[in-house]
Amino acid sequence: MRTLALAVALMALLGGGCSDSGEVAATGTSPKPSGSRLVRASTDILEKCQATADEVGYPVPCPTRVPEGLTPTRGIGGCQLGIVGSGGAGGCVKTWRGWVVGSSETNDQHLVVVASPRALRNDAKVVNGPAWYPGARVRPLRSLTIKGWRMRAVYVPPGTNDGSAFARHVVLIWTVGGHTYGIGFHDVHGLRPTLDLDVALARGLRLVAPADSP
Repeated sequence: MRTLALAVALMALLGGGCSDSGEVAATGTSPKPSGSRLVRASTDILEKCQATADEVGYPVPCPTRVPEGLTPTRGIGGCQLGIVGSGGAGGCVKTWRGWVVGSSETNDQHLVVVASPRALRNDAKVVNGPAWYPGARVRPLRSLTIKGWRMRAVYVPPGTNDGSAFARHVVLIWTVGGHTYGIGFHDVHGLRPTLDLDVALARGLRLVAPADSP
């Protein structure tokens, strides 16, 4: 299952979405994912969140609890990605500058994190970022409130989100203070277990502001 995330080429950052390796149908059911146990995030992750917020100049979605064994996705073609990081850095496509992007994995999970420098009403623009195109569409699942944030849960069909790293993911999307955020795991084990994992991650999420914020 590790090939699932190693085949990721983040949206237009690298040029392709998640692979079909080991893919389970979106409506299928399977045992609860082994990576669903969340543990305290490392100091390195928290420090990276702060550094990213300082760089982009707005609050960054920072997971304080993550799946056990979570590591950044291996870089491809000179584009090195972190669990959370600044878009358009290094060898990554420069149109992503100003965004927050992240891609990480366990042996059976793939997590993607994004934040937009401005508020977005179109959820397909959130999951595709600067690579959005007019035909992009997501499938709404439900609305929910976590930590006072009104969130929309969507499924991202690959057929209408060509090249998105969120393809085949269940994604929570919400807007706070003029910025829209998205987090979501790949649907490997069925929609409900994947949404449950998203919710567990979101409950431990913090919006980390730049250090020079008032």
